[in-house]
Amino acid sequence: MTANRKRLVITLSAAIVVGVIFVVATIVLFVKSPEVKALFTGAEPQIAAGETLEAADAAQIQAAAREEYQKQTDFAGKVSLGIFIFITLLQLAALWVGHAVISTIKYSKDTVKLKLRNLENAEVFFDVPLYFGLFGTVSAFLVMTFSPQSSRLIAYSSTLIGIIFSLFLRLTLQYPLRKRLVGLDSANVEFDKIADDEEDDDADGEDE
Repeated sequence: MTANRKRLVITLSAAIVVGVIFVVATIVLFVKSPEVKALFTGAEPQIAAGETLEAADAAQIQAAAREEYQKQTDFAGKVSLGIFIFITLLQLAALWVGHAVISTIKYSKDTVKLKLRNLENAEVFFDVPLYFGLFGTVSAFLVMTFSPQSSRLIAYSSTLIGIIFSLFLRLTLQYPLRKRLVGLDSANVEFDKIADDEEDDDADGEDE
């Protein structure tokens, strides 16, 4: 196994561990914390203090209606949670793929010019987290009817995570590698130019 492949395996293992921890932690918080659950289910309507049962809506004060409402909100909350987890895992996978592409180009044995071309061709991988964030925003409309609050949470969080991951790929991985390759390419050009000038000077000296 090559050194680069070992790096990819290590980073993939780390991404899987982070993903598992995120899923478990999110589900535990959803089950254990009423505040976190309320983010995905929305606040349950309550009868105002001092309001008589006769003045309250009949559908809200009947036990069967309240139980049915609770089932609907719990279902909407679980759907919202599932969409949120799925979108976040997709963006985490896109982050790892972008890292793998950069690592493969960086440690390949190709020429500097070919690495630069491959880096240009890999531009799309650095925008994938943004595309998944947009996908999460569109998916949020699926639960807007059941829970407008959770739909906003999914839309904002998926967009924010996509922006952060895309910036991370570009600023910490793509830009340093491109800068290094451009420097190496420029150095090779200067070296070739100097060598050509020296050869021309030698040829002129021989002619004289």
